[in-house]
Amino acid sequence: MTGPPLRILLAMCYLVHRTGAEMFTRDLALWLRRRGHAVTIFATAFGDMADELRHASIACITDVGDMAARPDVIIGNTHHETVRALLHFHDVPVLTICHDRSAEHGRPPQFSQVVRHLAVDENCAERLVHEFGIEREHIELIQNGVDLSRFVPRAPLSAAPRSALVFSNYALHDAQLEEIRAACAERALTLDVIGSGTGNHMPDPAAALGRYDVVFGKGRCATEALVTGNAVVVLDPSSGMGEMVTAATVAHARRWNFGRALMTRPITRQNVMAELDKFDAGDAHEAAAWMRANGGLDTTLSALEDCARRMRDAQAIILVPAEQRAREIAHYMDDWIRRGSSTTAHLGLASLNQHVTGLQQAFNDQQRAHQAQLEGSRAEALRHSEHAAALAERLQSAEAALAAQQRDTELALATAAAAHAALSARMDEAASRLADAERQAVDAAAGMDARLREVYASRSWRITAPLRQISTFIQARIHRT
Repeated sequence: MTGPPLRILLAMCYLVHRTGAEMFTRDLALWLRRRGHAVTIFATAFGDMADELRHASIACITDVGDMAARPDVIIGNTHHETVRALLHFHDVPVLTICHDRSAEHGRPPQFSQVVRHLAVDENCAERLVHEFGIEREHIELIQNGVDLSRFVPRAPLSAAPRSALVFSNYALHDAQLEEIRAACAERALTLDVIGSGTGNHMPDPAAALGRYDVVFGKGRCATEALVTGNAVVVLDPSSGMGEMVTAATVAHARRWNFGRALMTRPITRQNVMAELDKFDAGDAHEAAAWMRANGGLDTTLSALEDCARRMRDAQAIILVPAEQRAREIAHYMDDWIRRGSSTTAHLGLASLNQHVTGLQQAFNDQQRAHQAQLEGSRAEALRHSEHAAALAERLQSAEAALAAQQRDTELALATAAAAHAALSARMDEAASRLADAERQAVDAAAGMDARLREVYASRSWRITAPLRQISTFIQARIHRT
């Protein structure tokens, strides 16, 4: 650090929701404090970030009158809080930052104390030029940076993406998210959501980003994903969608802060799938390398520190004539009356946001319970389906076995019938041959009987009768002896 430390007052509407402007204010305060500067944050309302900031010796106040020491520089992030601060410290040089193209808080205060205007991207610079008549050469472009020591490079992306993340506080369980979910399902990607809108608020997402291949996000979320090495599709449920950031388009998209001006298409399943089809691991690696070389937090905050120091050195005290000051206050009061009290609105908004957050949390709890019940029902249905499939498979196997058995039975019956027919034929043949043999035996017996009758009737049989008797007698005597 060159020169003495500065006393810096940062003006911000509130530090509650960890939006891009809120995180920018927090990072700026912590970085300036580490650089040795005395830092005070003035806001209408604080959330849990106040504990972190106070732990780092950064004062957090809701009444600018609580700051006794005069600051050297006021850095205003939102309109009305910047005006309250500069009216209280009426001779302090003011640097204003436009964070948003359309929000009320992005209007630059019209006071002579404002000596420098900053824009975080070309879209905001255009607003300052076209809506408030500020010359472009009087606007400095200092873009939001990312703490590269926290967002470290992830492992190399695989050739084909497997997981995706919607990274946005504005994402809700609505039709837009369902379109993204359907597109990811078509491309076989799992999808998670990080953001307060869906009840999955993550104060430090750095560790989580490395688990995903594709990230849908805008602004700061897109920047953090890019320096991590994710393939990034510029998209936000509240604004629409742009394109996949490539090595050829990253510099242009960065100048527009990966923001609203790039999101010109509706979020539909077909549009999301078209961008997913552009996934190229090598190209995403080149885009990440460019982003890490050009999007570091130190580069951004060093430029802001240098700007604040130049302001202090050039004109440490701003002397505004009383009449001019009166005209500027009158103009502001006229505008304030027409638009309404921003302080009351911010307080009411903070209270309303807390109430909405509670309702959203309850809704998210119910949604998760319903989702768990639905997943349980799906699992049960899947089990029933698998059981039915197993039964169907067993039935099919049994039917096939029965059909095979029936074919075997029919074959056996046909074989038995053929064997029976053959046996019947053989039996018929045997019966016929037996009948023939019987006829032949009868004929033979008849012939023998006829010959015997002839023999008995012959003269020689009668003459030889005595001889046969003698022979019979001799044979009997022989047997007896």
